[in-house]
Amino acid sequence: MIEKLRTGDWLTRERVRMIAIILLAFYAIATVFLFATSNGRVDRFDRPLGTDYSQVWTAGRFVLEGHPEKPFDNVAHDKRQREYFSQTSGFFHWGYPPYFLVVAGFFALFPYALSLILWQAATLPIYLAAVRSIAPFRDGLLVAAAFPAVFVNIGHGHNGFLTAGLMAFGLLALKQRPLLAGVLFGLLAYKPQFGILIPVALVAGGYWRTALAAGVTIAAMTLGTWWAFGAETWRGFFAMMTFSREVISEQGVTGWHKIQTVFAAVRMLGGSIPLAYGFQFVSTALCAVLVAVLWYGRADRRLAAAALMTGALLSTPYALDYDMMLLGPALAFVVAHGVEKGFRPWEKSLLALVWIIPIVARNIAEVTFIPLGVLTMIAFMSLIARSAVRDEQFDWRGRWARRSPLMQQIGVFSLVGAAGFVVDTGLTLIFAGAFGISGYVARVPAIIVAVVATWFLNRTWTFRSKDPRVIGEFARYGLASAVTSVFNYAIFCGVLAALAYQGIAQDTDRLSIAAGMVAGSGAAAILNFILSKFFAFARPVPPELVRHRS
Repeated sequence: MIEKLRTGDWLTRERVRMIAIILLAFYAIATVFLFATSNGRVDRFDRPLGTDYSQVWTAGRFVLEGHPEKPFDNVAHDKRQREYFSQTSGFFHWGYPPYFLVVAGFFALFPYALSLILWQAATLPIYLAAVRSIAPFRDGLLVAAAFPAVFVNIGHGHNGFLTAGLMAFGLLALKQRPLLAGVLFGLLAYKPQFGILIPVALVAGGYWRTALAAGVTIAAMTLGTWWAFGAETWRGFFAMMTFSREVISEQGVTGWHKIQTVFAAVRMLGGSIPLAYGFQFVSTALCAVLVAVLWYGRADRRLAAAALMTGALLSTPYALDYDMMLLGPALAFVVAHGVEKGFRPWEKSLLALVWIIPIVARNIAEVTFIPLGVLTMIAFMSLIARSAVRDEQFDWRGRWARRSPLMQQIGVFSLVGAAGFVVDTGLTLIFAGAFGISGYVARVPAIIVAVVATWFLNRTWTFRSKDPRVIGEFARYGLASAVTSVFNYAIFCGVLAALAYQGIAQDTDRLSIAAGMVAGSGAAAILNFILSKFFAFARPVPPELVRHRS
């Protein structure tokens, strides 16, 4: 038995096909039963058909009535859901950005049950087509359709098919149609928690046009929804983010066993909120580093894509079992690579576990408190990384060595800048939260600490300065940093003031502080590099050359 698990010989084509057919039959019977025993909106268990889809349809009805801001009003949303479904069928809050209101409004044109069917029928083919494009194998569509996350997603009426399809097609289009890939990645902004690693991958891989297209797409969507729905809708979204973070994510009212993240696993096992964020930060950072290395090192594009999709789940504190739809295309990428280049011991059995885990992760966690879903995804990410670094085309060191000294400096400077940004942002949020002061005041000591830290790192790693006049060098760096900090701080204050003026967020809110940090730090980065290279860390003129010039 152990030997069969090691080799994966138990996964015969006939057995896989039989399991897939049995599961599909079960899905069909269960789905038909729920619809047949419902009243068109509420099933026999007093739940809305498609449970979470009830929030989408309700939000869409608000849009059609000319009140797109109402879905972000929990009292109004809860009242309307009770009217549409039942007084005891539960409350499903709306936490999506206003982008998704466009989709909700369209599907709310139809009666609820028909709308639910049309929604799933419109998005399921996107996922299936993506998997078919990744791994066009015999019975591939059958296995993709029987993937247990499909049933979980249908049962919740969720958007997992759309999320998986957009990300998968974006990855497939990256080489030949980079602008289209950027548009597809930009559309994923309706589910922003899964886009954390996309910029990391695009920058590390050098896909600048794709990154630009994604940014333009998000900007266009933001301006379009601002114009169509008004500023009040966006203010509602930002206010709802606090509720989503504190109640849904940190307190886990959804149920820790349902949330398949590192954060939820720590909370389920009794860990505090800070401890859970600590573990989640480590998971996110490790995933970011791994994705950056694989994409920079030109790892096999299938494995790099699978790492990005799996990392998307491991890098967010909030993802449920239906969000594991992202594992479907990720599995297809890894299987396609394995079929071509061979599978190593235990890989086939682990892939089978990843395939089946979405339908059992919730129940196992509820009964045993073992976060098997998270552990399985970590194992899957490790498998992807091991396969990628052992692949003959992976060559991050060689690629780095071929870089010009200037590009190497820019690369290391960017990493140091990222570290400084983490220090700056973290301390600003800590000072603002711990002392109850505004972001304007909290930012000042945070900048000072960040300047000292980045000076040391840039001296040691980026420019490898040997200047013995350390105090003078630090003074020059401090002066250069003062110039860029003023520029940075002015933009930071401008963003905070603009958000406060529009009534979106106060200057003590984490969201407004983070937005100002991103805008200010990004704008100052280029100026900072130029001043650092040609002023702060400019190599001193040798004494003999000074005498010669005299």
